[in-house]
Amino acid sequence: MAGVTACLMAISTPAYSVAAHGSTADLETDARIYLQSRVDRLTGGSRGVALDAVPATAQFQDALRADSAAIDVRREKLRSANGGHSRGQVTVSDTKISTSGKTATVQLTEHTTLFYARTTPGSPDAEEYQLRHTLTYNLVGSQWVLSHDAPDIHVGDLAPDAYPSKPEAVSEAAPSSKKISSTSRPRTTSQGAVPDKSSPTYRAPGNSTLAYDYGAMTRYALQYWDNYNPNYRTYGGEGGDCTNFISQIVKAGGWAETGSWPGENRTLPDQWYYGYEGTWTTTYTWAAAENWYWFASPFNSGRTEALDYIWEMGVSDVLQIDFDRNDNISHSMFVTGRDGAGQTADELYMTYHSTNTRNKRLSSIIAATPDAWFYAHRT
Repeated sequence: MAGVTACLMAISTPAYSVAAHGSTADLETDARIYLQSRVDRLTGGSRGVALDAVPATAQFQDALRADSAAIDVRREKLRSANGGHSRGQVTVSDTKISTSGKTATVQLTEHTTLFYARTTPGSPDAEEYQLRHTLTYNLVGSQWVLSHDAPDIHVGDLAPDAYPSKPEAVSEAAPSSKKISSTSRPRTTSQGAVPDKSSPTYRAPGNSTLAYDYGAMTRYALQYWDNYNPNYRTYGGEGGDCTNFISQIVKAGGWAETGSWPGENRTLPDQWYYGYEGTWTTTYTWAAAENWYWFASPFNSGRTEALDYIWEMGVSDVLQIDFDRNDNISHSMFVTGRDGAGQTADELYMTYHSTNTRNKRLSSIIAATPDAWFYAHRT
């Protein structure tokens, strides 16, 4: 992030494969090695590779040097927050290679596992993410060299730490119209002990009789974080699929839809339903983060309770983020793990779409987005 001096580590350059003249046979391997080099830079792995050691055009080498410095900053932030990662492992799949003259395009899906340097018994030992890439190679002499990497990351997505971006400009124009949850750790909590949602006596916020299946919510999140449920459409591009995923999760646990198309106005904050005919038959509250907040909150359905502190959350709660503090929520996440049995968590593990991620530590997210506004929901 801006304002932090990069801690450049010693590097060594591994031997890279080079595709033969006129052949693309090795490009998938070259692409995987490039992606692994980013992860190794983040984790400070044994190779400690400089990204610009990848065979690349001069212009892209400049970009990779800048990326190396940004990844170094992120690595040190994570180490300060929670110990960071000990190592990472990259695999690729769904590879498609096409050529046109001296240009080759490689489309593939990266699946990376980042192992935590410090772990707690019974808690996740790694985070995972899935990311689609379009890589461009140019044929220079007899060698294919990388000229561009276009990861499928959009405005509103929470990018993996191996792809740190410049922080968004923070707006100071107006205070939030919503209740911000503090990222500090309180000495005492104002909202009591974290409830046992598996207890038959637990009742959801705003409802004295209905008990949701929170285990089903968590199982759904872990099943479909990278393998989308074909019964629902996805929302790509700006804004991403994060809140569509949250709506699917809570519906799997028993949230009843409110209203239906075409009977009710889908723009209203007290309506929440999915229309299988298309996006025009689905409420704004289903897939838009800001709108979901207003539906779920006590202002409308009251299905969630706003928490004073993010560390008061438990498994199956929801956290939303406004990255640039413009009073329009950017991203939604679901809690799939928790360290600590006390009133406040020692650590929370977040699962979400855009970018598809499983069991990422909340302390890592805060370290990467320290200026953001957070909104914690107890479901």
